[in-house]
Amino acid sequence: MSGKVTVNDITETVRKYVPEMREKGADLVVVLAHSGLSADPYKVMAENSVYYLSEIPGVDAIMFGHAHAIFPSKDFADIEGADIAKGTLNGVPAVMPGMWGDHLGVVDLQLSNDSGKWQVTQAKAEARPIYDIANKNPSRRKTASW
Repeated sequence: MSGKVTVNDITETVRKYVPEMREKGADLVVVLAHSGLSADPYKVMAENSVYYLSEIPGVDAIMFGHAHAIFPSKDFADIEGADIAKGTLNGVPAVMPGMWGDHLGVVDLQLSNDSGKWQVTQAKAEARPIYDIANKNPSRRKTASW
């Protein structure tokens, strides 16, 4: 595939294109990332880069998944800049909805258009379970074999 496929770092790519998208008229930018969440020091081509995406000016929301985990959840409460109650990373609403369809990721953006451009005035995110986990636990082995 040499010469046919180009792979670039996700964080550097978002950092490059968000300002360009804004200049070309995008009022809102929602990043969809096949990546997980880690507070490890930044590294080019890192597998779990969402934390660093949340630091990029102009990103309004992030929907992500890769690590088969749930954000917001107490599992990420120790990450600096993570607000588990609001579902934000560094003030940016972000959601990772678990695995195998066990949660629905919801980003709720309240918008205003006072200046002729849409702007986020308030935001939150949550991962909603699709069933009552305490009373229903489908076999993941059966689901995975489909």
